[in-house]
Parts: sequence; structure tokens; C-alpha cells
Amino acid sequence: MDNDCPLCSPDLAPILLEGKHWKLVLNHNQNLLGRTFLSLRRHTEQVIDLSSEEWKHLRKQLYLITTTLRSLFSPDHFNYSFLQNQIRHVHMHIIPRYADVREFSGVNFTDPDYPSHFSVPAPANKLSPDVFEELAVGIRSKLEDTRVG
Repeated sequence: MDNDCPLCSPDLAPILLEGKHWKLVLNHNQNLLGRTFLSLRRHTEQVIDLSSEEWKHLRKQLYLITTTLRSLFSPDHFNYSFLQNQIRHVHMHIIPRYADVREFSGVNFTDPDYPSHFSVPAPANKLSPDVFEELAVGIRSKLEDTRVG
């Protein structure tokens, strides 16, 4: 644990799912609907330091969130990336991509760069607290259904 690392913070939220090695977190920037990331539960800054078990569990978590987001929002594609530019802690971004507008709770989401690389830095879309919480609850609920089913 690194006391200066925001991904090691006990205040990291909202956590959608906690596994043995990874925490699934809803990204506060919802410029692309359902954008999440998996954060390693231990602090390391090198992807090559992942254990075999951590890789195995990462694959399971990626499958679970990808299946869940497909079911909820029907993305046309996904990008997965270990960027670690601003926060060095190992974490993988799950970025759904959309050819057409998606609507959630009265908010329209567009992916103006699809199918090309999304803009970096991508324009932020900070949802109202109520809509953000509704999104977190909806994804959590579907994750549980997917794990059980």
C-alpha cells in the first residue's frame, strides 16, 4: 500500500465489485457510458510484476464486466488499456465504444471519435450525483446477475 496513491485509498469509490486481486471501479468521467477500470488490490507500478494468479483473475473480471456492459448498453467495441500516465498504480481501463448515441436516465452519450482513437484527453462527462449513483447501482445489480447466472 502506498499512502500517496489514490487507488490504494480506502475512499476509492464507487467500487462495483471486489475480487481477490482486483477492484472494479466506475470511472467518474463517463464520457463513454459504462467506462470502468480494474485496480489491483496491492500496490505495484509495473504490469510485468503481476502474478500468474492475478493475470488469471484479471481475465475473469474482464469477462464479467465486458459481458455485463454488453448486456446493459450494447457497445459496438471495447478498448482495454493499462495507461498509468497520471496514476502509476497498476489498473486497467475498460472503455466501451459506441457507433451511435446511447441514452441512460435521460442523458445522451456520444462517441464522436468512433471508430478511431477516442480523444485524449477525452472530454469529461461528469454526471449528476443521482444519475451517477443510478448507473453504479444498475451495473452492480447486473454484475451480480451475471455472476449468479
